[in-house]
Amino acid sequence: MFTSRANFLRGSLRRSSPIVSHQQLRLISFTSSLQAKKQSSNSSKHKAKPKITLPPFTTISNLSNLLNVRYEQLTSRLTSMGFEENLTHNFILDQETSGLIADEYGFEVNYQDLENLGPDLKPTESKDIPEKLLKPRPPIVTIMGHVDHGKTTILDYLRKSSIVQGEHGGITQHIGAFSVKTPVSKKLITFLDTPGHAAFLKMRERGAVVTDIVILVVAADDSVMPQTKEAIKHIKKTGVQVIVAVNKCDKENANPDKVIRDLAENEIDVEDYGGEVQTVRVSGLTGLNMDKLEESIITLSEIMDLKASKDKKTPVEGWVIESKTQKGMGALATVLITQGTLTNGDVIVAGGTYCKVRSMKDEAGKIVKQAPPSTPVEIWGWKELPEAGELVLQAKDEKLAKQVVETRQLRASKEDQVKDIESLNQMRMEEKKDVERREKIEELKKYGLDSSDLEGEAAGSGGGSASDGSAGPVVVNYIIKSDVSGSAEAIVESLENLGNEEVKLNILYSGVGAPTESDLERAELANATILLFNVNMPKDIDNKAYQKQVSIQQHTVIYHLIEAVTEELSSKLAPTIELRTLSETEVKEIFEIRARRKKVIKIAGCRVINGVITRSSKIRVMRDGEEIYRGKLETLKHLKDDVVEVKKGRECGLSCEGFEDFKQGDIIECFEEKEIPRYL
Repeated sequence: MFTSRANFLRGSLRRSSPIVSHQQLRLISFTSSLQAKKQSSNSSKHKAKPKITLPPFTTISNLSNLLNVRYEQLTSRLTSMGFEENLTHNFILDQETSGLIADEYGFEVNYQDLENLGPDLKPTESKDIPEKLLKPRPPIVTIMGHVDHGKTTILDYLRKSSIVQGEHGGITQHIGAFSVKTPVSKKLITFLDTPGHAAFLKMRERGAVVTDIVILVVAADDSVMPQTKEAIKHIKKTGVQVIVAVNKCDKENANPDKVIRDLAENEIDVEDYGGEVQTVRVSGLTGLNMDKLEESIITLSEIMDLKASKDKKTPVEGWVIESKTQKGMGALATVLITQGTLTNGDVIVAGGTYCKVRSMKDEAGKIVKQAPPSTPVEIWGWKELPEAGELVLQAKDEKLAKQVVETRQLRASKEDQVKDIESLNQMRMEEKKDVERREKIEELKKYGLDSSDLEGEAAGSGGGSASDGSAGPVVVNYIIKSDVSGSAEAIVESLENLGNEEVKLNILYSGVGAPTESDLERAELANATILLFNVNMPKDIDNKAYQKQVSIQQHTVIYHLIEAVTEELSSKLAPTIELRTLSETEVKEIFEIRARRKKVIKIAGCRVINGVITRSSKIRVMRDGEEIYRGKLETLKHLKDDVVEVKKGRECGLSCEGFEDFKQGDIIECFEEKEIPRYL
C-alpha cells in the first residue's frame, strides 16, 4: 500500500501543478525511507485506522487540530520530512500532502471532492434527443467583418429598419440578435450583428460559437483589413460555414475582383477560384444582389440540414447575447434559444445566476409567450445580471436552480484559492523572516552592536521597485459602467493591456447601469475616474460627483473612450527632454582675481565662437566631449563692464555658480531644454 502511494506520488510530480510539487518533493525521501518499515507493519495483524476527512487546503495549525497533535510536534515532524524550519502556523498544505502526513500518523484519509460539490447542469447530448423530436430550425447567421464595411447596412436592408441611424457614430456598439422573415423566400433567418471594432474581439468569438453561418462582409473599395483577418481566423478555428458578401459594389472605385483575390490569399476557398465558399457582390445601400445573398443563406442552411427539438420535454438551452439593467425592470438579458422551447414560468440558469421567466419580448419589443430554437428574446426575471456569453440551461424548478448556482459559486471559490496558494505561502514566509530580522536588529541595537548588515537586508527585502531606489510605476485607477455587460467586458479587455513600466492602468470595478453612490465613494477613496459607456448620468449623482471632485467621463463610441484613456495615461509619462544648444564659448585663459577678505575668484577668459551667450541662460561646461558642470553664470563681463549678453566673435570674462575648475579649451554651452511629450 505504501509502495503504491510513493509511486503514485512520484508519478504525480510529473503532472502536478507547481503549487504543490515542491511540497511533494520534500516527502519523497521521507516516504522512501519508511517503505521497508511500512511493508513490515503490513504483515502484522491489521488494525482499523481512525478516519479523517481533509479539505482541499488546510493550514498547519488546522491540521494539527484535525490530527489531535501538538503544533510544535507537527512542525518538528515536518522539518524532519524536509520542510523549511521557519514554517508559519498559517502555512497552507494541499490535500495530497496533508493526506500523506495524516497517513503517517495512522489515519485513514477521505478527501473532499471538488468535482462533486453539489448538483450542476450540463447540456443535453444530441444522441439523447429522440430523432422524431428533431425538426428543421432557422439558421443562425453572424455578420462579421472590418469596421465601417457595411455590415449593419446589409442587415438594415434585410429587416427594413433603421439601425444605422440609431447607432452612435454609425458603428454597432453591442451584439444585436434579430429574427427576420426574408422578403423573397419568406423563410425565417436569425441574425447576430457582431461589432467590427477590434475592442469586441471576444464578443465576435462568442458570435462564432453560437452561429451556423458567417456572412463575411468585405468592402469592395477597401478589401481585406485587420478585423477581416481576425474574422477569418475565428472562422477557420470554429469550422463554421461562410458566405462572402462583397459590399459597396455600387461605388465608382469598387474593385470586387481584388477583394476576391485577397480573400483567396488569406485562405478563403472562394468559388471564383474553384473552391466552395460562395461570394456575392452586393450593395446594402441600393439593394444590389441582396436577393442573391438571401438565396445563398437559405440554400446553404438547407444543405446543412439544421435541426433542433421544440418539444417541451427537451430542456431549454441557449446563450446570453447581452445583458443590462433597466430602471423599474432590474436585470434583463437577451438570450438566443438553441434547443427546446422557453415559456413563461420556466427556470433557467446562466453562470452564477438564475431566472424564473416573468416575461419575454422579441426584437420589436412585442411580448411573446414562447421562444423556440433560433429565437432571440429579452428575458425579465433574473436574480442577478448574467454575463454576456454565458451558457443558458433549464432547471426543473427554482430549488434546483439555487443549488446549481451555489455549487458553481463554491467551485469558483475553490478554484480561486488554488491560484494563490504558492504566492500566499511565500508571502507569509517572507513576513515571518522580516519580523525575525527586525527583532534581531532591535536586539543588536539594544546592546550597542552593529546592525547595518541586517538593516540593509530589510531594506532590500521591501519588494517591488523600492529595492532598486525607483519609485515604481504611476497607477491610474478607473471604474467602468456600461449599458450592457458585453460592452463592459469588451472595454475592460481593450484597456487592461494599456500602459508600460512607467504608468499602469488599474480597473477597480466594471459593471452595468448608471453610476451609484457606492461607485462615487470607491472612486473618491482610490482617486479613480469613472468611465460611462452609453449610460445616462443621474442628476443627483452628477451633483455629488462634483462635490466629491470625482471625475466622470461619458462616451458613446468605444474607440473615443480608448483614445481618452490612452491620452490620460500618456500625460503621466515623463516627457523626453530635448537639449538645444544656443551658443558655444571657448575658454582661452584662466584669471585669478582677489576679492574682498582676500578671497580668490577664478575667472574664465573666453571667446564666443558660436551664437550669443546671455547672463540668464542655463549653461554647461564641456571637456573632451563630456559634461563636467551644469548650472548658471554668476558673472558675465566684457572688459570691466557687467553685460547681459556677448555675441559671436567677441571676448568676455565669466564665472559660474559653485564651479571654478576651468581649463583652457573647455567649451561653455548655453542651452535650453524643451519637453517633448511621450505617448503610449
